[in-house]
Amino acid sequence: MKQKSSLFYGSLILTQNILLGVGNPIAKYGMSSFPFFLYVAVRFLMGSLFLILLFHKKILKGMKPSFWMPGTLIAALNAGAYILGTLTFKYTTATSAGFLFALPVIFTPFLMRFISKVKIEKKKYIPICIVVAGTYLLCCGSGGFVFGPGEAMAVTSSFLVACVFEFSSHYLEHMEPLLLAAYQSGFTGVVCLVLGIANNEVMPAFTGVPAAAWGALVYLGIGCTGISYCLQNFALSKIDSTKAALIMCSQPVFTTAASFVLLGERMAGLQTAGAVIIMGGIIYANVMPESKPG
Repeated sequence: MKQKSSLFYGSLILTQNILLGVGNPIAKYGMSSFPFFLYVAVRFLMGSLFLILLFHKKILKGMKPSFWMPGTLIAALNAGAYILGTLTFKYTTATSAGFLFALPVIFTPFLMRFISKVKIEKKKYIPICIVVAGTYLLCCGSGGFVFGPGEAMAVTSSFLVACVFEFSSHYLEHMEPLLLAAYQSGFTGVVCLVLGIANNEVMPAFTGVPAAAWGALVYLGIGCTGISYCLQNFALSKIDSTKAALIMCSQPVFTTAASFVLLGERMAGLQTAGAVIIMGGIIYANVMPESKPG
């Protein structure tokens, strides 16, 4: 029964990464029609509003004094991870960034040991190594990369994502996942709104933007933000952050597949092999027998 439960909640993270993987090429198209920070602000505020409208009773019920301190910590880490991760693309290549964005799978075992006081079993490092090798082939198979300011931003973003996963897994046992999802989205949206105003950004007229760009914004706001954070938080309330980070490594695979369908981008042979290795490592991690207590 425990194994089936783990598979179910792992599938929630996998579904989240399908949404995000499809959303990455859509975001690349949609953001070309809007100023950056205001576009992100609208996306995240839309996701928060979507959740509040649908689940306002559960969200209000979950607003306890004990929520706000850890909830704000998680939301702030989430905002920093997203903003730094997006700015990374201004300073480095997508292939380098793609590999470095998979590093939460390296950071989470150590964070689990210090935050949740849980030591990772040695056998669980096997799928981690498999997935890291596959991610390298997928994202960097056609060439190497240097380490500069962009790479430093990507590593910092990955560390913050790992912190979000571990703190969420640690605290969600006593939190309402829907409230945290709405708060994460709203917090990031407000931060980006302030940054957009500070940078004198102005949203274009409604009629001056293609309908497809507005459609992309709606998909990102509802699918890649509101629904995505719900799936993530429900999963992290039941599985550990290392398993979630491992499954998160599937996102480059879905991004590559979506980019092929939507943008006509193609993978080289090594990249295809990397995608197969990643999915193999994730499947292996999820069917690996759980150790007996004690």
